[in-house]
Amino acid sequence: MRVALLTTTQHGHLNPYVPVVNALQTAGAEVDLLLLSADGGALDEQRREALGKARVHAVGQVEMAPWSGDPAKIGPMLRSSPVADETADVLRATAPDFVLVDSLPVTAAAMVGAHASGVPYGMIWANLGGVCPREHRRGRWLYDEQVGDYLTRHGVLWSTRTHSARSPILNLMPTIPALVGGDAVTDDGVQLVGLPGAAGTRGDEVTFPGLDRLDPDRPVVYVSFGTIFYRRPDLLRTVITGAAATGAQVIAAVGDLAEELALPDDVLTAPYLPQREVLERADMFITHGGYNSVAESVRAATPMLVIPLAVDQPVQAHFVGSAGFGTALAPADVTGQAVADAVTDLLDPARDYRARLRAAQPECGDAAARTAELVIDTVGTLQGQGER
Repeated sequence: MRVALLTTTQHGHLNPYVPVVNALQTAGAEVDLLLLSADGGALDEQRREALGKARVHAVGQVEMAPWSGDPAKIGPMLRSSPVADETADVLRATAPDFVLVDSLPVTAAAMVGAHASGVPYGMIWANLGGVCPREHRRGRWLYDEQVGDYLTRHGVLWSTRTHSARSPILNLMPTIPALVGGDAVTDDGVQLVGLPGAAGTRGDEVTFPGLDRLDPDRPVVYVSFGTIFYRRPDLLRTVITGAAATGAQVIAAVGDLAEELALPDDVLTAPYLPQREVLERADMFITHGGYNSVAESVRAATPMLVIPLAVDQPVQAHFVGSAGFGTALAPADVTGQAVADAVTDLLDPARDYRARLRAAQPECGDAAARTAELVIDTVGTLQGQGER
């Protein structure tokens, strides 16, 4: 059995999908990883080793900037993109039994290529957009409408209730009921498969000796705006200093901004941190709301202050707030005092944030293992139908 998985080189997508590739291989499948290079990104050697025997194929380039620019340019950009043809060519050449496509607007041309290739395909998500009611995507409607028009013109199913693509065969959402609740749109065939972020190598592991210097008598606040959206030095400085003003010990992932931020000496920083390990030590997490970060915070039972900066992050902020796993603060409302007030609230045990997160732990499961199980079962069913 041969399975392909298509995603981008972004950390927020490789992080949850490296375990999926490995779970598929453990289940006995041969795996092809089809990678769209996002903003010129490439697969580093550490991640390549984490993928085991999976074959890696480049399927073209995508740029992130247009998705925060003029929405009217999205449709023409998709229609002129070579990615659809490149994807179809790679799938026809590798001839997998099934391809699982990372469903997000930037991969829309690749979805068209998967559809055109004739290979059976399913959809999987690396954010909560696939089950989010459209009213919580208002800021993305103009982009969504361009994507929906493009996909439907090429025969790809489109959910108008969530403004996202659908497969006629298999739709997998890596989340849990405790996070998305009854608000989630799942009655059109979307299956919840547990949270990403379970233990296991994924190729981004680093060490951080600073964890041994933490003061056990102070609460720990972890700050990270991810690997793409962190370049907001004024915002990041305000958030960190606001959190530190509460007396908490602050650990922050700051990329290459450490000197520019000029932070207090007792704030611990690094360009990139072992997030799962840090979250296990943290009492709360200030995040941009990338889904990988949100899911790992839920797993660690660490309450969140979500400051959504772009794209799908307001969707995650909505679900975190509605689940009672944390609060949200719009970037325009961020001041040192607002951050300090939110940190104080989230650290208050009487507010029950951590209790709600702990109650959700039995649901977390292993999204990678469950995804592999469902894909293998689906391929078996398809092959059985073909033999009759």
